[in-house]
Order: sequence, then structure tokens, then C-alpha cells
Amino acid sequence: MITALDFQNLTEDLKSYVLLNNGQHIAERNYSIYSIQLYAVYGFFVEVYYLPGSDEIDQILAVNSDEVLELYLEDINITDLYM
Repeated sequence: MITALDFQNLTEDLKSYVLLNNGQHIAERNYSIYSIQLYAVYGFFVEVYYLPGSDEIDQILAVNSDEVLELYLEDINITDLYM
């Protein structure tokens, strides 16, 4: 298992590999020119900034801020957790 800091220090290719193999997609939001995907992996959250139309990843960032997570709260469906 790795920490958010360990993850942030990986290369972009390794970050992508970790998310593909161990991450769980949680939500999506749009900001400026980006489609931003939120993933959970190893007990922390990661945002992936995609450039729509080009299908390219601009950046992958571990997220530690509650303010950033609040941007997704309206779109996260947790009803299945209570069934």
C-alpha cells in the first residue's frame, strides 16, 4: 500500500497504472477546459484532469483537501451503502 505522498511522487505512467489496477471511480466534474474524474485508491482520493476531445490526461493529483471533495458531494450517490 502507498500513501498519498508516495503516489504523488510517482511518474504519470505509474500513477495511471495504479489507478487502472487499484482505483475506484467515484465521481466526475467539469472545470474550465477539463473533465475531472475523482478516484479512491488506498484510502485517499485522486483527481485526473482530462482534456475532452483529445482523450489526453493533463495531470493526476492526490487530493487532501476537504474543499475539493465538497465539489463532488452533490453528484455522489451513496444510497447503495445503506441497503
